[in-house]
Amino acid sequence: MLAALTAEKVAHYLPLSGQLPEIQGRIINVTHQIPYNILRSQSSTPMREDQIPISPPRSPRHLSKDTVLSERPSTPSDDTDPVSAAPISKLARHHRRGHTLRMKFHAADWTVVERRGHQALYSGLQSLRKNYETIHIGWTGPIHEKISKKAVPPSKLAVADKVKLQSLLWQTGNIVPVFLDEKSHGHYEGYCKQILWPVFHYLVQTSSGDSRAEKRHWDDYVAVNQQFADTVIDRYQLGDIIFINDYHLLLVPEMIRKKLPDAAIGIFFHATFPSSEIFRCLQTRNQILQGMLGANLIGFQTYSYARHFISSCTRVLGCESTQVGVSYNGTTVSVGAFPIGVDCNRVTQFLKQPGVGPKMNAIRDMYAGKKIIVGRDKLDSTKGILQKLNAFEGFLRDYPQWRNKVVLIQVATPTHGDHSKLESKISEAVSHINGLYGSLEFTPVHYFHQDIDRDEYYALLAVADLALITCSRDGMNTTSYEYILCQHDNPEPGPLILSEFAGTAGSLSAAILVNPWDFVDVSKSIDEALTMNQEEKVTRHKQLYDHVTCHTAEFWAHTVIKQLMSVSEQRELQSHSTPFLPLDKIKNDFLKAKKRVMFFDYDGTLTPIVSVPSAATPSKDMLGALEKLCSDPKNIVWIISGRDQVTLDNWLGNNVNNVGLSAEHGCYIKSAGSSEWMSIVDNMDMSWKADVSEIFEYYTERTQGSFVEHKKSSITWHYRMADVEYGAFQAKECQNHLENAIVSKYPVEILVGKKNLEVRPMSVNKGEIVKRILSKNPDTDFVLCAGDDKTDEDMFRALSSAHYQKKQSAAPSPSTSSLLQNTTSSSGKVWPQSTSSLYSITSVFSVTAKDISSTLNPYIYTHLSNWPCVRLLNATGTIGCHATKKKGGILYQVNTLPELEEFKNTRQTEDYALVIPYQLITQSAMNIISSMDNIAGVIVIIENTTDTLSPDATCPNCQFGLYANDAQQYVWNPSALNLIEQSYEFPIFAIKPANGVSNDTYDKIKSSLQYNIGREYKDYPLRSVDFELFMWAAVNSETCLRRNWCQVRDDDKSIIVLSASADSRSIFHDLTVGSSKDVSGLVTLLSMADALNKSPVPLNELPKHILYTSFAGESWGFAGSQRFVKDITTPFQCTNATRKKECPFKNAPCQNPCVRDLHFTRINFDKIESIFEFQSVSGLSSNYQGGYYAHVDDIQRTQSIVSSLDAYTNIQPAATEDSHHKLPPSSSMSFLQKRRDIKAVVITDYRDNLGK
Repeated sequence: MLAALTAEKVAHYLPLSGQLPEIQGRIINVTHQIPYNILRSQSSTPMREDQIPISPPRSPRHLSKDTVLSERPSTPSDDTDPVSAAPISKLARHHRRGHTLRMKFHAADWTVVERRGHQALYSGLQSLRKNYETIHIGWTGPIHEKISKKAVPPSKLAVADKVKLQSLLWQTGNIVPVFLDEKSHGHYEGYCKQILWPVFHYLVQTSSGDSRAEKRHWDDYVAVNQQFADTVIDRYQLGDIIFINDYHLLLVPEMIRKKLPDAAIGIFFHATFPSSEIFRCLQTRNQILQGMLGANLIGFQTYSYARHFISSCTRVLGCESTQVGVSYNGTTVSVGAFPIGVDCNRVTQFLKQPGVGPKMNAIRDMYAGKKIIVGRDKLDSTKGILQKLNAFEGFLRDYPQWRNKVVLIQVATPTHGDHSKLESKISEAVSHINGLYGSLEFTPVHYFHQDIDRDEYYALLAVADLALITCSRDGMNTTSYEYILCQHDNPEPGPLILSEFAGTAGSLSAAILVNPWDFVDVSKSIDEALTMNQEEKVTRHKQLYDHVTCHTAEFWAHTVIKQLMSVSEQRELQSHSTPFLPLDKIKNDFLKAKKRVMFFDYDGTLTPIVSVPSAATPSKDMLGALEKLCSDPKNIVWIISGRDQVTLDNWLGNNVNNVGLSAEHGCYIKSAGSSEWMSIVDNMDMSWKADVSEIFEYYTERTQGSFVEHKKSSITWHYRMADVEYGAFQAKECQNHLENAIVSKYPVEILVGKKNLEVRPMSVNKGEIVKRILSKNPDTDFVLCAGDDKTDEDMFRALSSAHYQKKQSAAPSPSTSSLLQNTTSSSGKVWPQSTSSLYSITSVFSVTAKDISSTLNPYIYTHLSNWPCVRLLNATGTIGCHATKKKGGILYQVNTLPELEEFKNTRQTEDYALVIPYQLITQSAMNIISSMDNIAGVIVIIENTTDTLSPDATCPNCQFGLYANDAQQYVWNPSALNLIEQSYEFPIFAIKPANGVSNDTYDKIKSSLQYNIGREYKDYPLRSVDFELFMWAAVNSETCLRRNWCQVRDDDKSIIVLSASADSRSIFHDLTVGSSKDVSGLVTLLSMADALNKSPVPLNELPKHILYTSFAGESWGFAGSQRFVKDITTPFQCTNATRKKECPFKNAPCQNPCVRDLHFTRINFDKIESIFEFQSVSGLSSNYQGGYYAHVDDIQRTQSIVSSLDAYTNIQPAATEDSHHKLPPSSSMSFLQKRRDIKAVVITDYRDNLGK
């Protein structure tokens, strides 16, 4: 198992950003419409369907000779032209520009023109072509005649026309068109716009509509989605990534998944997603959710939308979920937030077009001396135009000093649908405001219900003093992004007032966020924005501009694809999702078998789950099928259920002959033909039931809809009818209560089922009954087991264990088949038949072990990037680079100690980021730097250095460690300066130009320094650095990970401790440099944890316990391991004292010290037998060519475990006949301080000395 799971393979799945994922195939982008409008020059002669196949080329070709990329020649702007001179022309839409940036392609009778809408989406998808091969699948949209502009009906489009168009689109941009018939109207104008769009934007119908029309529209929606899915399936090649966009195609993922079960599928939802209370009003809610859950990754604009989706899956479909995913059909569908951006270069290019300048001048001239407020929205009730006008009226009323000094220019672009009532209300509101506060000389509101020219749009955004966006619901609203970009060149950039209900509100925190329904607050915000001083405007704009230019459409697309790749590839490290049952094979094996044993769960398998357990009575069809199976003399049929004896007798025993029954999860059994039940638990202590019943009653009183079910040998608390989220929360609370108050005192265990908790005697479960039955039928050659939830995993595990042992003791047979291969164990000779078949069937979902990266990622790897920074100093005990005081400063170079003294005396007014050579990392230099209050951080340049000194400690942990009192302490790092023992309030980073990323960073810093030096550090603006961009993984790590990894019970088993460091140095090394090596501390630990989790023998059946530990702060006095040893050797004391930072664990049993659970208190320190600790950090200069060394404290005592490493040729003992340095600085010392007889080995890549 370990040989197959290498460190580099594990590291490949860890979130190291800054690296483009490797894609074996192409990216298939799927959108509702392609990014081009299509015009036909003339009608073509129709051609029969059988003459030319409708299939575009399979690989890209060069443009044909008659295909031309056209761009109109640039012509001088005519200032006298009434259209170009008018601020916003109300003449016919000429769209006369000096030249266009919209691409055109011509071929034969066809012209393809780039569309103007959805530019953020299309720009993002097109940016993927820089790094990957892509194809784009989408509807052609309505096709029009070039001159008359009349629509060409799909039925009138000849086959020859389709073939020519397909060829042109493929040559244009690897585009595969989808030709939709009349169903496109019912799909888009019908279901998308009349049903989905209103619901997604919180507009629930208040009056009954035409249900027949809605049914027709739904049928069209399904048909169009199926056509898209068929097109994708037809174009799919092994290794391709499928990226589906928006709410028009929500059923496509599931449709593709049925045909391509292993494909990597992502879907991004660009609109808002409502709360579950709104979404559940949708008649087709189940189908919509199931369609989306066919994807591997579902993306949303904001986390609130993602949270609403997860909640809907939980409440509507009953799926189990986490904050970042949904369990569905045996696998976890990841859900995330990926806010889209805009194409900044394109917007900037549009702003610089020659037609924009005259428009800007005209607007300024028309409204000279007045503040200009701009609003541009679609004419839709969700855009909040009425709310904006009401707030503006309140502004003029409450702030009379602004009358005749402010003008609101509101543009409402027409949209699909009948908005005549809304248009009438808006016009009335405009007339009312203009009549009340206007005059012959001045009109406060200028309202335009029309499309405006692109030049006019960007001119408006550029000259505005304030942008006002008051949407009631909006997926993203990229107008705010474009406004920020257009304001950038203004000496006094205008503020942005943004609705808190816009998708961009979560990203643009420097905007003035308002509730559009609070007119008083909006009017107050308008006054604050107009009176804002220049400094605050510039500061706010800089923050907004930095976000917009960093989080572009290209960044969005690459982020989604990268996450989709990560989610898809993690399946290789996961236990695979349950495969579908091969019906033909099971039928053949069934017919060939001479003796068959079948095990069936009852609830959720033979009958569906119901809200009231007593209502789950068997159907006639099920009883008939069961009777037929039991009547076959070759079959032995058992129903293994959690139900009590009376219920099983009444429902099954009295209605079906020759069926075996097992009640209460294996506590009672009744063989076929027997009239008596046999108890397995008669001699067991049941005194715990009173205490459990009291706890369950406590939570029943506080959880509406829950109830307690009492059985003879167990007690079950059901919360199926409680609120989904609150019920799950109370269940976790109840489980914690039981673990602390019951499990620690009595021989019982807690069984977490579907919406229930059951407490039962330990070692009595369905798996034990399965073993008992199989041992009595050793000649069985066909076994079928069906279940639906976690309680049935015991059966699957027992069967797989027996099946595995049977295969191990016999040669493989062609007739042996197994669907469940990940869990096998020692079961004795339960099932010796060597040629047999095992089918373990999971009815609804399977519970599999979580993969290491998804389990740990939210906790110990946050915002990792491969910036080549190593935190040399600042011993704060946290992981990664850390800025505690200031965030950024002006880059300033100091090369010598005298220059540093001069800097201190002359530079006191600004915040600086010092850039110093490695040689200046000395105690005297650090004393000077730390005495200054204006140091944001230090960047150390490591180049051409031959220094042997290091800022590390000469003997890390000597004053704390196992050998602290030794007369002669071995110094592991003689060339160190002991600076790491000190703490500074600023971060220190090292840049060593050694590879592509570090060279780029080095070059940027050096060029920025030259820029500042050329300006003598005084001619502003100067180049600065933001240290937040350097930060990575700045989160605390806890001992034993305290992430439910410490599950050791207080039994008699010995304990083997596996350990690795989790400080900043180890994290940086192990997950970057060391991840590609044979041994790398943290990666090795994670690899072993994952491998052992998938071992043929379940962990609870191993003869010894495995305890995984990873400690932080080890370089500063064994901070982690010392605390851990203390935690498990002394009674745990929860002080709950005030913390500087809130405990990150939800429902933590103790706030200070902060712990997620108290499982670690059950670890018996006296049972610890041996420790294997993995280190690999020997310094930046290590060549990793010398192999690895096993260090021990006492050679004689640890001889046995050192000998066990002989099989690994690259690991050799560190001790020699001439020298034995004992243990290097390591976590193992903390354990040995408490018990010296523990066998400990520390594996490192150094023998005698630590590197720099």
